[in-house]
Amino acid sequence: MIAPAADHYRFQSGALALLVHAAFFALLIFGITWQAKEPAGVVVDLWSNLPTPEAKPAIKPVEPPPPAPEPIKKVAPKPAPPAPVKTPDIALKEKRVQEEKRKQEQMKQEQLKKEQLKQEQTRLAEQARQQQAQADLARRAQAQQSAAQQSIVNDYTGRIQSKIQSKLNKALCGDGKPQLEFDIALLPTGQLRGNPILRKGSGLAACDKAVENAILQSDPLPVPPQPEAFSFFRELHLKFRPNE
Repeated sequence: MIAPAADHYRFQSGALALLVHAAFFALLIFGITWQAKEPAGVVVDLWSNLPTPEAKPAIKPVEPPPPAPEPIKKVAPKPAPPAPVKTPDIALKEKRVQEEKRKQEQMKQEQLKKEQLKQEQTRLAEQARQQQAQADLARRAQAQQSAAQQSIVNDYTGRIQSKIQSKLNKALCGDGKPQLEFDIALLPTGQLRGNPILRKGSGLAACDKAVENAILQSDPLPVPPQPEAFSFFRELHLKFRPNE
């Protein structure tokens, strides 16, 4: 009976020893593996200055709403004072005053029209006087010019007749007082422009021919140098009395 109990204790002792060895072996392996791992590195940020904390926006105080405008009070317009009642005498007086003012205004306008008419008549009269004075001055100047030209024309007409008379054979005109007329045309140089034309004969053919020959022999005839005076000699009508 003692032998089986001893075997039982020996079996428990062996199982416990085996369990202890297995635990020790596992602890040995786990310790070696844990030591073989490198520790992880640590990263540290270095700052020269601490960053400024972000400023939070200031909270704007909420303003209370403006007070509501007071309602506009409508003021009723004051009634116009009643028009004064005019008595018949006052109304008649005012009517006379208005009528007098109207007459005075009308008289002023009529007087103004008369003054304007008088001024216009004076202006027209002065204008007419000036125009008449200018016309008289122009007429006198023209008369003086015409007189001067006429003097020149008379002078050169006498020269022409004197030259022709100097070439005339008066013996062919008899002893009477024959009269004859010729038309001649002249150039600015005094030369004849064509033959003389007999307009009125003396009744003596020989005398008429003698005067014509005298005109031809006098070519060129004296003429004025002024162009305005020579215009009278382009076509010249001459009268002759050979025996005078």
